[in-house]
Amino acid sequence: MAWEALQVELYNELRAAGFDDLREVHRPMLRYPPIDGMRPTDLAAHVKLSKQATNDLIRDLERMGYIRLERDPADGRARIIRHTERGWRMYHVGSGFSRDIGQRWAAKIGQRRYDQFQATLRAIVDLAADS
Repeated sequence: MAWEALQVELYNELRAAGFDDLREVHRPMLRYPPIDGMRPTDLAAHVKLSKQATNDLIRDLERMGYIRLERDPADGRARIIRHTERGWRMYHVGSGFSRDIGQRWAAKIGQRRYDQFQATLRAIVDLAADS
């Protein structure tokens, strides 16, 4: 629920900050670490969407000027996602909003509790990455 609340608020803040062409469907693409440098198939697996749905979102973000697809230098048949200048601007603005949300949560529950919460989440993510 906390993650969902953060995502909803972040999405709304980005739209209010001028990225008003974003839609709810784009929320899985607004993530850390950024999607820059990922292959579309890896992104699909990571966000748990079908390859078709992921490719539709990629094409949409490409059409809106947030990303572009380039040939992967390691495998000319594959493509990798690259943020455009607009995409990086959106990412950095969103990162600032995310930090602000975290600071607001820390102020409400106490910095110590928030730091423990964040450390616990990082440990869980690390465990999941090792699986």
